[in-house]
This record gives sequence, C-alpha cells and structure tokens, in this order.
Amino acid sequence: MTRIPKNTTDTNGTTLYYGNPDTRHTLQVFLELRDRASHRMADSLLGVFRQVADEGKYVVKFHFAALLDDTVGGAGSQRGLSALGAASDVGQRQFIDYLGVLFAHQPFPPGEDKFADPSVLLSLAGEVAGLRSPEFDRDVTGDTYMEWAGETVGNFPSFGVVGTPVVWRDGEVIPVVKNVDDGPAISPEEFLAQLRTR
Repeated sequence: MTRIPKNTTDTNGTTLYYGNPDTRHTLQVFLELRDRASHRMADSLLGVFRQVADEGKYVVKFHFAALLDDTVGGAGSQRGLSALGAASDVGQRQFIDYLGVLFAHQPFPPGEDKFADPSVLLSLAGEVAGLRSPEFDRDVTGDTYMEWAGETVGNFPSFGVVGTPVVWRDGEVIPVVKNVDDGPAISPEEFLAQLRTR
C-alpha cells in the first residue's frame, strides 16, 4: 500500500498543498524541480504564493511533473518530490521552505541529476529549520515516498497541462513567465495585480 504524506489532497494524495484546504479560492501551481522555467517562477513568486496563503486568501495546490527525468534521463525530479513528501510530513512550513531551497540549488544544466542523490537532498534539507530528523532522513534515504511520487507525476497529464510552469487561479490560467524558454518570470507585483483584477 502506497504511503501518502500529510498535507496532500486529490486522488491518492497526489497534490501537495500549502494553506487552509477549506479556503474559498485556490491557486494551482504546475511545476517541475529540474525545469529552468519553474526555477525562474519559484524564484520570483514562491514568496507570493506563501503570502496569499498565510493571509487566508488562497490555498496553494502544487502539482509536480517529472518530464525531464524522461527526456534527459535520471530520477532527480521524482526523487526530489519524494523528499518534498517527507518534508510535508513534518509540516507545511518545512515543505514550502524546502521547496524554495531545492529551487535555489537546482542543478544546472538540467542534465545534471544531483537531486537523484539522497545525500544532496539531505544536505539541502539542513538549510530548513526543523526539517532534519532521524525519521526524515530515513524517509529520504529509504525511498519511503518514491511510489507516491511516481503516482503523483503519473497523474500530472490528467490536468491537460503541457509543460511547466503553469498557474491556475480558480481554474483560470495566470501567465507567470514571459517566455517559457528563457524569459523572466513576472514580478510579484505583476502577479498580485492579476489576482486583484480577476
């Protein structure tokens, strides 16, 4: 039986969330840990996602892909997601802090598969207050959430999203990068302005 982390929702717990799941409005964020455009979005907007959730305006639901694991080889997107599942088990704050740390240290070029190495994931987890523990370390090194991560990335195509990153506000797309290949992400101010006009 697949073990499912805390702070998850949807079929088989394949969606990690941050905030109060009963909040009226939802931001759905589609991303991949090895994807450079997702990195640019996270660098600019992850703090805003956290802000609007902390203010009780939105619950933020994260949907993860692992397309680069298939196209360039490796397992870093899925194994990094498995570690995020272990972080979500510890708490929402640890999860979103760890997500930010992983993107801040994203291997480049994407063909470098450092997130497939549990020792790298544990080292980066040390930058998140209150995350490392013997149980967390065992979950990461012992692949506790790898099966769940596989189901999560396997569920990604069901949303009809092609490529990452994508953000939906109550099901409506909000553009978050100006050019998915190499353009910058929109600014926090631009993102908040879009929320106010919708």
